[in-house]
Amino acid sequence: MDFLVSTLILKAMATTKRVHSRSRRPLDLQEKLTNMGLSVDYWLPKLQKDLGVTSALDLQHLGERELQKLKSQIQHTWEEKALEKLLDISQPNSVAEFQETPGEMIESRQQQAGQALQELTALQSQGKHREDKEVKKKEAELRQAMEIPEEYWMDEAKEQSQCFTHENKETSNQQHNENSKAEMIEKGPFLSLLQRLGLEHHYPKKMSRADFHLICKSFVHKSKPASEQELPFYFLQKLLMLDCGFRHLVLKNAENEKTNSSLDPCYEETDTFDPFEELSDDRDEPTDPLDTDSQQRIHPMDIQMAIFHCADDLARQYILSKLSICQFALPLVVPNPNTSQMEFSLWSLRQIRRSWQESSKSAQDKSYSHRNQQMCCVSTPIVSFIRVGNDFSASKSQIMNSLLSKGKHDVFFHRFCRESSKYCLLMKGVVEISWFCPGGQGEDTFDRCMAFTNLHGDAKDHRQQLSFLQDISSVIVMVMSSSDDNKENQNIVRHLSQSSIPLLCLLDDKKIVSVNNSGRRVRIGIRNRNGAEITEELISAIKHLLKYSNTSLSLEDCSQMARKQGFLIDEDQKDCKKAKEKAEIITALLAKQTLSKIKENLLPLQGNLWHIWCKKDKELYHLTEKGNRSIEQHKSDIEGEKQKIRLQQLEKAFPLNDVMCSFLKTFQENAETPSKEYILTWLNLLLHNLTKDHLEKLQEKQKSLWLLEQTEGHKKYESNFLIDQQNQIEAITKEIYDCTFGIEHLLREVAQIYEVLEETSSTRDSIILCLPQIAADLMVAGLPIELMDGDASYVPLKWVMAVFDKISEKVGDKRLFVLSILGLQSSGKSTLLNALFGLQFTASAGRCTKGAYMQLLKVEETFTEELGFDFLLVVDTEGLRAPELNSKSQNWDNELATFVTCLGNLTLINIFGENPAEMQDILQIVVQAFLRMKQVKISPSCFFVHQNVGEVTAKDQTMEGRRRLEQRLDEMTALAAELEECSNITRFSDVIKFDVKNHVYYFAHLWDGNPPMASPNPFYSYNVQELKNVILQTAQQESRGRIKKISDIKFQIQDLWKALVSENFIFNFRNTKEVIAMNKLETIYNHWTWELRSYVLELQNQLNNQIQNSKIKTITTNTLEGPLHRKYETIKKEFDKYFEEDPESEILIQWKTYFEQKLQMLNESLILDTRKKGNELLSLKQSQERLDNQMSQYENELLEKSRELALSVKGKEFSDEELREKFNQLWTNWISNVTPSVPLVTDPNIDLDSENILLEHFKKEKNIIEKLKRDSGDMFEINYDKHIQMKKQHGSIPTNLETFHKESIKNVIHNIDLRVDETIKNICKQQCGYSQNDFHEILRIIENEMKSVPPEEEYTFTRDYAIDLFQKASKIFKEMHEAFKIANDPVNYMKRKKDDFFMSFKMRCQGTASITSFVDFLWRKLTPAVSSTIWGEMGRKVSRDMNSTCPAFNGNRSNLEKHILISLAEEENFEKYCDYIHHPEQFFREYIRDHIRSYCSEKESEKLKTFLKTSLEDIKNAILSAVQNATEVTKDESTTASRWLDLFCDHLGSNLIFPRRDLISIEHLEINDTEFLKESMSAALDPALRKVEEDCSSKLIDKVVPDIEKILSDQLCGCWKQCPFCKAICTNTIPEHEGDHSVSLHRPQAVRGAKWNKTEDFVIEFCTSLVASDYPFFVNDLQYSYKRYREAGNNYARWSIIPDSSPQSYWKWFVCRFKTELENKYGKKFIEKGTIPDSWFKITKQEVFDYLKSQK
Repeated sequence: MDFLVSTLILKAMATTKRVHSRSRRPLDLQEKLTNMGLSVDYWLPKLQKDLGVTSALDLQHLGERELQKLKSQIQHTWEEKALEKLLDISQPNSVAEFQETPGEMIESRQQQAGQALQELTALQSQGKHREDKEVKKKEAELRQAMEIPEEYWMDEAKEQSQCFTHENKETSNQQHNENSKAEMIEKGPFLSLLQRLGLEHHYPKKMSRADFHLICKSFVHKSKPASEQELPFYFLQKLLMLDCGFRHLVLKNAENEKTNSSLDPCYEETDTFDPFEELSDDRDEPTDPLDTDSQQRIHPMDIQMAIFHCADDLARQYILSKLSICQFALPLVVPNPNTSQMEFSLWSLRQIRRSWQESSKSAQDKSYSHRNQQMCCVSTPIVSFIRVGNDFSASKSQIMNSLLSKGKHDVFFHRFCRESSKYCLLMKGVVEISWFCPGGQGEDTFDRCMAFTNLHGDAKDHRQQLSFLQDISSVIVMVMSSSDDNKENQNIVRHLSQSSIPLLCLLDDKKIVSVNNSGRRVRIGIRNRNGAEITEELISAIKHLLKYSNTSLSLEDCSQMARKQGFLIDEDQKDCKKAKEKAEIITALLAKQTLSKIKENLLPLQGNLWHIWCKKDKELYHLTEKGNRSIEQHKSDIEGEKQKIRLQQLEKAFPLNDVMCSFLKTFQENAETPSKEYILTWLNLLLHNLTKDHLEKLQEKQKSLWLLEQTEGHKKYESNFLIDQQNQIEAITKEIYDCTFGIEHLLREVAQIYEVLEETSSTRDSIILCLPQIAADLMVAGLPIELMDGDASYVPLKWVMAVFDKISEKVGDKRLFVLSILGLQSSGKSTLLNALFGLQFTASAGRCTKGAYMQLLKVEETFTEELGFDFLLVVDTEGLRAPELNSKSQNWDNELATFVTCLGNLTLINIFGENPAEMQDILQIVVQAFLRMKQVKISPSCFFVHQNVGEVTAKDQTMEGRRRLEQRLDEMTALAAELEECSNITRFSDVIKFDVKNHVYYFAHLWDGNPPMASPNPFYSYNVQELKNVILQTAQQESRGRIKKISDIKFQIQDLWKALVSENFIFNFRNTKEVIAMNKLETIYNHWTWELRSYVLELQNQLNNQIQNSKIKTITTNTLEGPLHRKYETIKKEFDKYFEEDPESEILIQWKTYFEQKLQMLNESLILDTRKKGNELLSLKQSQERLDNQMSQYENELLEKSRELALSVKGKEFSDEELREKFNQLWTNWISNVTPSVPLVTDPNIDLDSENILLEHFKKEKNIIEKLKRDSGDMFEINYDKHIQMKKQHGSIPTNLETFHKESIKNVIHNIDLRVDETIKNICKQQCGYSQNDFHEILRIIENEMKSVPPEEEYTFTRDYAIDLFQKASKIFKEMHEAFKIANDPVNYMKRKKDDFFMSFKMRCQGTASITSFVDFLWRKLTPAVSSTIWGEMGRKVSRDMNSTCPAFNGNRSNLEKHILISLAEEENFEKYCDYIHHPEQFFREYIRDHIRSYCSEKESEKLKTFLKTSLEDIKNAILSAVQNATEVTKDESTTASRWLDLFCDHLGSNLIFPRRDLISIEHLEINDTEFLKESMSAALDPALRKVEEDCSSKLIDKVVPDIEKILSDQLCGCWKQCPFCKAICTNTIPEHEGDHSVSLHRPQAVRGAKWNKTEDFVIEFCTSLVASDYPFFVNDLQYSYKRYREAGNNYARWSIIPDSSPQSYWKWFVCRFKTELENKYGKKFIEKGTIPDSWFKITKQEVFDYLKSQK
């Protein structure tokens, strides 16, 4: 059974013994009060002074009125009953139930208590514990028998517990961790308080920073708490924002207002008013904290202390550091409200830092500075204030406040503070501490730093604390009453007076004390005295007493005293001690080194080598030609130097030194974040202590030298002296830099270790993988991590991206809202961010933040959907225009401003004051950054924050400030627009959406007074809250497309940084995330377009069949648009779903309209094309029908003659030869009769037409007639001298015609030939004969294609080329006309029909036996139709399968190119490479054809056979169904074959092209047995289809390849525009796409044969290298810089070429592999400036393949 139950039993026994002894004598007044459980100290003065009761006998004279007066002053509700009993004791006849005499009543209580005690003892012997219900029940009975209130028993128990703890302090210290975890909350006021505050689940020490360091919904939308359970959260949120109002935080609602109505003034409207009328005064009525019916509001300090008890050690440290900034007293010694164990706060106060200025007695030096001192380690005099006694008129805490802040700020909470109340549960016995820090000015209260402690409550009730204060105090200030007759109090006062500690007594009941105060004991009367007088006297007395004390202790010293007193030290808990040990190991290793050499020796990766690497990396974006070395050689050298530096870093760093080994081992072993935070905190503290002394000396020395330089600089000293002084200052500045060492340097070294290993290690070592995890864990825990190296001013991209990857793994790819800040140095940026969100960025006077840091802040889960993001990423930056950065590039500030504003969704522009000069500096930078972003389509928001502009309240003043700001923004915008050459920008509102009324904020100064004792300005806190709410509201309204995910931020950082280091942001910005999203979109878009094209092919095939079969005469909307619209709508639904549900929908939304338009345009284009082809086919069909109608009279005449001849020979048997002989006689006679009647056709003079058209078109051309005569009839061949004209260089010297020029010319000619041949082929297909318009169409195409030669080419085509090529069409048109004439000659037409007529004649002669011949005839017509259908079906099926199964064809155009390059590398065929380079479109088509042939080869033959069988089966079923249908309808009819053929052809419908017109010669056959016809057709079906299958199998490849190639080429053709420099093809899948052309793989210009001017040296430069240089190029004699290549206009302006630092290994490998072949082909050499860098020859083919596969 636990000791508390034992304590209860012992107490009960002692009480029983006292009661028994006292019952033998009359009770005095004090004893009666004690027996009733009433406090003697409280009630005895009330009875004596208010009612005149001096003895127990006087109680019998008191009546109901006196009882009510006493009840008005009760502290607890149970006292009401006790008072009634007290008064009834002297009135035995008043109430029957109290008729017992005091002796009898005591005896009865004794018996009850004894019985309960025996039963409780029995339970103890049985091993029962206090948690058992039986024990709890008996405890309650024992307390009831003793009539001791529970809280009073608890106090008694706590005393026993303290004694027990003191005796066993060693054991309890060791078990502190375990006890705190297992600690149970006793039922009572403390538990009730925790429950009211909603903190019971956080006790003990279960509340971490993560529980309250959130962005929460309630605090954003509500300014006041709605319930008591919200009080802790509001307290913490206000504290984080340095809003001192948290000290007055109470719940104010209707219920509380009603409860506290007694505090309000009494307003009366009665006619009679007597101010002297007696009113009940119950405004100070205390209540029992357990009485839930009338709960008092929670005391503000109870909120603070409840949070303190629930917070874990890390959270406590964080909370107290914020309290310290607010200049509030901090808990030093805190009684555990559950166990009464004293806890000493050492760890919790470790982070408290202060700066002050002490006055010096030396005449030479007026003051001495203490900067950023860790107060736990600072030894100061300690002045302790205590109170002995109760009910004093003066407030001890208020007196202390007058000392520390002259009453301006309540450092210590006291009873006169706003929202204070008498009932405060958790402050009794708490010792608080605060420091006075002088400012080095004459108004300072004290001239040195001093600590002041304050013991809350009566000292006699807190003996342990009092004893502790005696041990540590330099002076004790005691508030007391000289008339106090309490023996205990008197003993305490006498004890303190006799001790050696100087004592200052403040007498509450005296006004003037006429006693000599010159010794170690001083008394001051404070009753009814002026506060200022008391303060002055008190200050003098303390200064006087401090002369007698040499005691100066730090908190670390005090902790030793606390251990002796048996206090628990928070720093002694297990995790904290273990972390300290690990941090000490690292610090000890560092301490072995000379301080200024630590970085150089132990952190070698971030020193000079890293800075050189950064410089070299930046050089890659600023390439220059050096001597006779090319840019690529320069680039290769830089890459080599970078790799060499990395290897040097590797050599320096590995094996890792003891410090880094220990650091990494420590963090790997301590995977849990709390352990890491403990270690980091200790390490930070120890590193500060390691460096502070030396740094202070250096800074003092630097200051002295600077002052000397300033003083002596005005005298006439030699310049050498001043130079020497400046050199010394520079040397000290460097040493300060070398000696400045913190956690950020260790983490920076970790980052460099990762980068080095990432670049040099071929294997993924476990150490590589764990390093980013360290930073990710810390960042998720809410600690700031370096984004940009502040010393090198560079972003370690690999490290940052790896950290973001690990964060994404840890929390998921969550949405981030990025808030960044910009401002001049020391303008309060970090302080503002810390106040806004309770962050931990370094903030103090001087240059703190270097580079950029980032910190994550979580959004409350219930708020994420409404707010639209999961985390806030805050980016803090170094100050702009820092004087120490003068040596840096002038563009650095612009780059930093552009970087952070592009990265942020919202940027705070922080301006200190309204100084125009300050504004001029920052506004110029900011406006230029926003202007750059507008041009790359990034649109962040910005707020302007003016700090330190006073408490501006007048609206007209703020409006004037806003007007001036807008005016300056417009001025700066005009300047920036001029610099960036943006003529259309004149005002700031042209650049960014900006509302001067709502986007500008004026902040009061942070401090309310002068530091170091100034508290935060309440107006500043109000401004912070207002800005925070607006920031979150802005974030909530932000477009979902602009809220990025963690992975997006990772890519954006990379893209922004690469663009910035190129110093050409606008031209060189590339959004990697958008590129990935676009590639994915292009692939899916390709899928949608294929679906649409495939459907149209099927539909077109059906229309063609119906047109050829004469089933439709016109193409209606229902025929074409209807089905296609339904398919389009289906695809459109998929389209909309993709843009809504894809994870990258926020990025994709910007392209939705464009792709929607493209899809709609494709749909419309397919409709137009299909309709056009259908109409052309209808027109052709109609022409054929007209011809057929012309021929029908001949056919009818011939059929009639055949019928007559057949009738004449009917019934006779003739052999086939005899029948043919008779038919031939008939045919010869008929032809001889018909031929003279056929009209003659006049042939057109095509040559003359051609000549006339050319003469008309080229009439201005010299000697055009001679040229036509000379060239007529010749075969066309390119003649470079005749057809090509080279451009002149610099206006005079013609360029030589080089091999690469010829290749380019061949490519253009090939494209022209393709277009001309395609046009002529389409004309021939129309079968409409020759027309002069055809010549005009050919001429238009030739001229358009000639004009399409890019302007950067150094050649043009002459008119002779157009003339010669045009005449090529004449011969073709002649051939076309001859073919048309033959096809339309009636005699020729009839000759082609001779066999059909013979079959008809033969069947008529054979009678019923002719059904077999009928079937043979029918199948002779059906077989070619089936074959034709099979070819079309196979083409569509194969193309569909290839599109879905072949990797090269199932993506976008970029994917196809990648497969082509892989294929070329595998074959290593130089000729094929040349075809690809110079004739890309032709090569693409050939590549597709080769793939089709490969697909159709033996390897894929089974699949093709399956397709063939499927198609044949479909046709077979269609034919059988047509036969069945025709037979079913005509089975009861006895008629000619015409009816059956009509039904048969109708049923075949759109399945086959089988015109009914072709069967006219057999339609007159009489069919009497349709069933026999059906059987004959069915029997002939399989043999006929087998023949078709054999025929298709033998000729399949050659037949289907062209059709498949056409289908796939149309789908994947994309854009064919070539890079103006290297001739690489744009890889956009859409032919006429919007935006810039781009290609992922540019080439060295040597690949196309380019050479340096006036040399025979190849140009080996990549375009992506040249655009990073200022090297010039010429277009039409005008010079341009490669870096600004778009200025050349035309084709150049439409290309996006980004500097690329990737390996680009493919074409480097190609140049090395085919070096000789390239030299032979182009006649140039890889020498001098064209020398191939050695590093290129080291590239392997496998590296090439890996590189290609890595391309997105």
